[in-house]
Amino acid sequence: MENESQSYGQGDGGEDLYGYTGNPFEQMDYGLCKRCRRRTIDRSENPASELCKECREELIKLKIPPVFYLFAVITLFLMVFTILPSMGGFVNVFSYKNAEETSEEGFVITIMDNLVSILDENPDNIDVAIELTDVAMRYSYYEYAAYAIENFLAGQEVPDKVYYRINGYIDELNTYYDTLELNDSIWQELVDEWEDEEDVSGILSTYREKLSAYLGDTDYDQALLYYYLGSTTEDAESSIAYLEECVAINPCYYEAQAQIAVYYRRQGDLDKAREILEAVYATNKEDYSILRAYATLELAQGNVKDSIDYARRAYEAYPEGNYVVDTYAVALAANDRLEEAWELVEEYEDEGYAFDDDLYDFLDGKITLEDYYIGE
Repeated sequence: MENESQSYGQGDGGEDLYGYTGNPFEQMDYGLCKRCRRRTIDRSENPASELCKECREELIKLKIPPVFYLFAVITLFLMVFTILPSMGGFVNVFSYKNAEETSEEGFVITIMDNLVSILDENPDNIDVAIELTDVAMRYSYYEYAAYAIENFLAGQEVPDKVYYRINGYIDELNTYYDTLELNDSIWQELVDEWEDEEDVSGILSTYREKLSAYLGDTDYDQALLYYYLGSTTEDAESSIAYLEECVAINPCYYEAQAQIAVYYRRQGDLDKAREILEAVYATNKEDYSILRAYATLELAQGNVKDSIDYARRAYEAYPEGNYVVDTYAVALAANDRLEEAWELVEEYEDEGYAFDDDLYDFLDGKITLEDYYIGE
């Protein structure tokens, strides 16, 4: 059975904490960056960091000091009532005007990337910058919003209603990034103070106790706090309860949605898992964790032809994601492409990737898809 128990820093499953006796700080290296939610966390400079190298460098630029925010807000306020139209080219106009419709169809990342491309060519296009910010905030892709606000909107002339909206976004972004920093500081305290790093249960318990003190504090992102708690709780039912609190506050925490669906799939409640995935997939068809969770559900139910598309798209979106390579290999093998599956496995073995024993057992025909994807 595939090992997908919740663990700190995991996007849609991860290393098993039940009975785990390793170094939890070391295991955090296998988590996903809590900013971009795509690349692997880099702790080469800070052992308690939750960011990848790229996001840490970008955050230095994006985490604008409050004084700068105040200056930017004042500047925006002083320049209201005027907007600088600068649409550049028919293709750009078409992409911009279809942004909202395309994002509502679930192609959120595609439309944001398209809008970024337009801005790269037309940095004075305030309309596109506003649209990018709106879409990013609507789906909680905060890094895109921060990028648009700092690089294209701060200090520009905007209508008064846009000013108020952007001001609210800045408050929300500050809350989110402050929560990231709070989490980093708590882990840093544990790294500095904890003598027995093998006491996993004690470390995680202390971490949750410290983090729980901020529940209800509106200065911090409550959905993110519940996500952290769910990702570090060793009891599966308690973990899911935290994650459900997370998505109740913000349904756009797609990793949490995926983990909840994976939990129900493992429990054998495939209808519930499908209900969750169908709902979230309708809003975002490009998040790798949802694609990967959908692939495993189809595999568990024997819908192998349907599984390959989800698995391939998850792999193309983010091959470094937890169990993404494993899932793609299983989907290939299940679709009578065993040679390709082994080639994929061997490619990643050469790069030092460690697969679970169950993957090899499945590829060798020793266990079934049901054995692999359902049960504790």
